[in-house]
Amino acid sequence: MNGSRIEAEEDVQIIKEYTLLPILLDMLARDMEELNVYKDKIVYHHLLYYLREVEKSIYPELNRLKNRMRQLDIKVIRTETNALGIHVEYKVRGYIHHFTMLRSLVKAELMTTLMNMRGELR
Repeated sequence: MNGSRIEAEEDVQIIKEYTLLPILLDMLARDMEELNVYKDKIVYHHLLYYLREVEKSIYPELNRLKNRMRQLDIKVIRTETNALGIHVEYKVRGYIHHFTMLRSLVKAELMTTLMNMRGELR
């Protein structure tokens, strides 16, 4: 299947994760900034520590995805975010494909990703 010109399920999954993880990083950065108003509260440092652990765990995953994309000859051409959601144009082994996720699905996927990461961080 690796030499196939049609995209495989793994290709789509890789693109999806590669698109969502940077969005998750942006959300974490924003949330950590907003938490500053609670810095006098007891849970502040615990929560910040946890969010930083999640953040740190994303970078190796992004590197793993980049390496896998290189192996499978997958390249992201363009990512466009708008009010409706995300549209990604990408190339798999020389053929261009498109992928769209509505905002509600992006949110649901990010929540699932966060829950999975929480299990891995324990």
